[in-house]
Amino acid sequence: MSALEKAGLDENTIIVYVSDNGLTLGDHRFGAAKNCPYEACVKIPFIVHAPGMYAPRVDSHLVANIDLAPTIADWAGISAPGYVDGISMVPILEDPSTGWREDILFEHWPTEEGVGSMIPEFYSIRTAEWKYTEYSTGEVELYDLVNDPFELENLAGKRDYREIQAELAARLQELKVE
Repeated sequence: MSALEKAGLDENTIIVYVSDNGLTLGDHRFGAAKNCPYEACVKIPFIVHAPGMYAPRVDSHLVANIDLAPTIADWAGISAPGYVDGISMVPILEDPSTGWREDILFEHWPTEEGVGSMIPEFYSIRTAEWKYTEYSTGEVELYDLVNDPFELENLAGKRDYREIQAELAARLQELKVE
């Protein structure tokens, strides 16, 4: 920041602070895993400093690192190439009440046939309230993030949650082909 201030660019520069992943520190039996479907791995800092552009706030919209490139392109006044995944966050930065995605897909593939990863391949969908994960091992997890934010009680297969599990499983399949 001091270099930007000295150059007179501090009021004309957008700064984004983001991480590529979170880190478990003992969560869910993992020492220092960073590629798991749990909140400790996928919920990361994402801070935008854009002088004079947006009111400061904490936001709970579901965004992902893939949204960064379209957002930067939008700030630059250009379109992101068609092959770039993600959605520009500019609309929700300007107006948090703007419609936005209701769910998000995240996935993990081990490096070489599982080498270097104690976590099997998985596909996961997250909404504001739920997280559903399917592993290549056949294991399934369902968490109520409102009542169980630390994802300690797997509700998959429980009678009272069959409907939401089926809905999330179907939506996960849709997201995998989008």
